[in-house]
Amino acid sequence: MRNNRTGGQDAESWDTASKDRPDLPEPVQYDVDRVAEVVAAGFRGPVWHQMADEMYAYSFGRLCAVMRRTEKLMKLTEKSPTPLSLTDEDRGTLYRSAPDREHLAILTLNVAMETFPQRLKTGGYDPVRNPGKNGKHAHLTSYFYGRCGLVFPRVFYTWRTERTDRFLLHAPRMGDGILAHALGQTGPEPVPDDVAALCDALTAMINGLRPRDRAVWLLTVDKLSQGEIADLLGIKIGDVQNARTRLKQQVKMRRSRGELYVPPSIEAEWARRRAEDKTKKKAA
Repeated sequence: MRNNRTGGQDAESWDTASKDRPDLPEPVQYDVDRVAEVVAAGFRGPVWHQMADEMYAYSFGRLCAVMRRTEKLMKLTEKSPTPLSLTDEDRGTLYRSAPDREHLAILTLNVAMETFPQRLKTGGYDPVRNPGKNGKHAHLTSYFYGRCGLVFPRVFYTWRTERTDRFLLHAPRMGDGILAHALGQTGPEPVPDDVAALCDALTAMINGLRPRDRAVWLLTVDKLSQGEIADLLGIKIGDVQNARTRLKQQVKMRRSRGELYVPPSIEAEWARRRAEDKTKKKAA
């Protein structure tokens, strides 16, 4: 409403609106004024860049932290048009893997920022009309963080699909004879029946693993180091170790139940490799 300094009807209406308008806390009013400034400047210039940096800095650490706490993450995303659903594996990954949390946080910030200028331009940040929870007016950084919660589920699902596709790229079904060759059992003489039976059983176990674990074992058979496997799959060395341990535990359990027979020649080969690994670790 325009202020009519002649004292006519417009002036009276403006005075009434001013009385009804609540006073904002000084920091919130500062945000409102800066939003008006960056909108007028077309979201260019130092004020906008500083504002964007502040929103990124405020939200990045909070996003990384909230991903470790499922209940807080669900609370953050509860108003998203895309409901967030997490598997136990998803929860475990978000809890354990700092690189994955940081990557997801950066992706979320970038997606939230894509539409944020338009949101500000159309009056999305209006602490006068939208006082927030318990009447507490939101700072611009908090408002942006809330926008991150709205886009996070969509970002997460895209990230998870791309990550799974990367595992699948390195996790085709293991073919017959690969393990026998890796164990040095192939040559001019036929593979002994007991060795062939073990290799078939282990191959079936590996092919039954989830894509990430299967990829780890296929690359292990190809004699890649743990660090090389982690880099190739975009996971931590600890995840590689865990994938290997899970299969070894299955093998141990099946052996203890008499469901899996390991011939003496293979036992000797495994013992030799364990000793070789110990020697390498000591040398390192």
